[in-house]
Amino acid sequence: MKRPQLEWLTVQPSCPQAAPPVVLVHGAWHGAWCWVERALPDLAARGLTAHAISLRGHGSSSPAGLLTTICDYVQDVRTVVNTLPQPPILVGHSAGGYVVQLLLSGCCGSVPSVAGAVLLCSSPVSSPAYFLRRWRERKPMVDIRALLRRETSAVRAALFRPDIALDDLERYRRQLVSEPPLVTLTSMLIRPRPHVVQVPVLVIAAGNDAIFDLPAQQALAAAYRAELLVIPEAAHDLMLDPAWPMAGAAIARFAVTVGQAIPGG
Repeated sequence: MKRPQLEWLTVQPSCPQAAPPVVLVHGAWHGAWCWVERALPDLAARGLTAHAISLRGHGSSSPAGLLTTICDYVQDVRTVVNTLPQPPILVGHSAGGYVVQLLLSGCCGSVPSVAGAVLLCSSPVSSPAYFLRRWRERKPMVDIRALLRRETSAVRAALFRPDIALDDLERYRRQLVSEPPLVTLTSMLIRPRPHVVQVPVLVIAAGNDAIFDLPAQQALAAAYRAELLVIPEAAHDLMLDPAWPMAGAAIARFAVTVGQAIPGG
C-alpha cells in the first residue's frame, strides 16, 4: 500500500541547544497549522529544532480512507521518527497524545527510537473510563455532537478561552476537519500500556481544559511516573492559547534535560 504524503513543517533555531529535535503531533480535527502561530517560532527561539506534521486526512497531507484507524496515525508518526537523523522528543496534543502513547507502548507495531515524550492536554489511557467517570460525577461535558458539527459556540467552549477574538475563532474553526469513524472506534478499543514505556515523559495540563480535566491529567502523569505541569487559566488548545510560552519553556527545559542524559549529549 502506498504511504501517504504527509505535510511536514520545520523550524531551525538560530542558536541551537544541545537537545533532541521535537516532533509536534496534533489532536483530532486539527493539523500542522495549529502549531504555526505560537509553538513553532517559540520553540525555535528557545533553541530547539521543531517539526510539525499533519496526520493523513489533515492539513495538506494525503486524504484518509474510510478504513483509516488510529494505528494508521501511529504509523504516520513512526514514519516521521524513522526519517529523522536522531531520536526526537514527541509532543502529542489531545488525541495526538494518545497516538504518541500507542507508539511508545508498541500497540500498533514496532517502537521506534524516541528520546522522550510530552503529553499535552492529552487523552487519558482510557477515554471511555474517563467519560464514564465524568458522567457518574454529573460534571458538565462538552457538547460533542455540536463540536463534531464544528458549531462556533461549541468550538469556543471546548477548545478556547471565552474571550478569544471572533476573527481568530472563525479562522481556527474553518480549518477543523472530521475524523474517520474507525479512528474513534479503534482508539476506544486499543489501549496504551504505560508500564512498558521506557523513555522519560512530561505531562502538561491546561487549568481550564473543558475536554480532559485535571484529575485525568493527574492520573495520566501517575501512569507514566511523569512530572505534571499545570498551566493556570489555559484552555484545551494550549498551543493557540496566550499561556503557550509557559508550555514552550517547559518543553525546552525537558528537551535539554533529556539531551544531557543521552550518552555523548
